[in-house]
Amino acid sequence: MATPPGAGPAALRFAAAATWQVVRGRRVEHFPRVLEFLRSLRAAAPGLVRYRHHERLCMGLKAKVVVELIFQGRPWAQVLNALHHHFPESGPVVRDPKATKQDLRKISEAQKTFCQQVKQLAETPVDLASKLRSVWLLIQ
Repeated sequence: MATPPGAGPAALRFAAAATWQVVRGRRVEHFPRVLEFLRSLRAAAPGLVRYRHHERLCMGLKAKVVVELIFQGRPWAQVLNALHHHFPESGPVVRDPKATKQDLRKISEAQKTFCQQVKQLAETPVDLASKLRSVWLLIQ
């Protein structure tokens, strides 16, 4: 099977370098593209990174998008929409047979805790600074 035009090793290196620049520069507005790249890479090479590491990285990027909306002072409706988009109630879809029960439990707990913290913050945004610090510590 022939490689599609533009999908060779050079294109992959270029995409990886661009992705790294976005993450390194903390250009949060482009994090959804980074997530898309990571999903594509995971599908193409499932054994490249352990399941838990991949999920932690993706979860951190998603959480940073949500936290950045809070820092920007966006309306809570927009923050909660982003939260539900990146962390759907159904939880992560597991496609990795090497994912252990412990991996799934830890990821699920971290996502649940993060979502609860953001929702509590939306309900009572009184002491925003301390709440943001506690939410931020969860994702680092």
